[in-house]
Amino acid sequence: MSYQLRRNQTLGANLRRICGKQVEGALEIVRGEKEANDTPVHQTRKHLKKARAALQMVADEIGRPRFKKQDHCFRDIARLISDVRDAEVRLQTVRQLQEITRRTSQQTFRKTEELLLAELEHFMAAFAGWQTQAAPQLEKLRDEIEAWPVGDLDCKSIRCPVQRAYKAGRHALDCAKAKPTPENFHELRTEAKRLLYQLRILRPINPLVIGALIDDLDSVGEVFGRSHDLYFLGERLRRDNAQPPARETRELVAVIEATEVELQNRGLDLAERFFDERPRAFGHRLGSWLQQWLRGEAPTVADALVCHDASVLN
Repeated sequence: MSYQLRRNQTLGANLRRICGKQVEGALEIVRGEKEANDTPVHQTRKHLKKARAALQMVADEIGRPRFKKQDHCFRDIARLISDVRDAEVRLQTVRQLQEITRRTSQQTFRKTEELLLAELEHFMAAFAGWQTQAAPQLEKLRDEIEAWPVGDLDCKSIRCPVQRAYKAGRHALDCAKAKPTPENFHELRTEAKRLLYQLRILRPINPLVIGALIDDLDSVGEVFGRSHDLYFLGERLRRDNAQPPARETRELVAVIEATEVELQNRGLDLAERFFDERPRAFGHRLGSWLQQWLRGEAPTVADALVCHDASVLN
């Protein structure tokens, strides 16, 4: 897999390759050279998020000014298509709810679906030229990544930013528990996603354990992601303009509110279990595995058997 460490490269070369590969993937979609697995907007944003996670792992090594400049550039590109992606999410969510409720209670939300489809088409037309704006920025980022001064990147340089990401996720969990607002739940999901991508990069240093951590963290992100999508749709339906029929709106909002709370509670349970360990202990474990991996002591044949992938031994 391209989004993980390889033994035949230094740590710095690995991170440069991983980040650059994501930028190149976004460029291929933007130029129309590669067919996206999902919508082009969603796939591009996914590449950007994965690239930013890798960038954050070299922030100390490349220097904060360079890091901030490149991180802001990734963020600005993502903002070019944020309205389109938001409209896609609202439409996908109402279609999912319609499919589920039709099976259980015969409820339909056809008018809402028509409204959201029209909104998506409007945003797609309004931002039809986003690829033209994004391409030169991505090309510039690609060249800057190639010039990263990461030749001295070592174990500590990797461990510290991932430990910070874990600590940030733990802090976001505390904030969500103390003040359970949609904004705090979304922040928790954002931090969990960042850590998830960084653990995917580090998976080869201990495939069994980190693979399990990735699965657990993926569940956290999935649950809070669904919750945020519902909240996002509910906020749109509460607007005064261009509403579907009042009865349909009330029924849909009722489904959203009940489901949103249930998902938030499930997400908190999952997150509490994942972030139970203290950040320093978490970082120490990662550092130990990385040192062993760099010495060629891990993974083992057992890892390859359980992971069904002999390439982890290479």
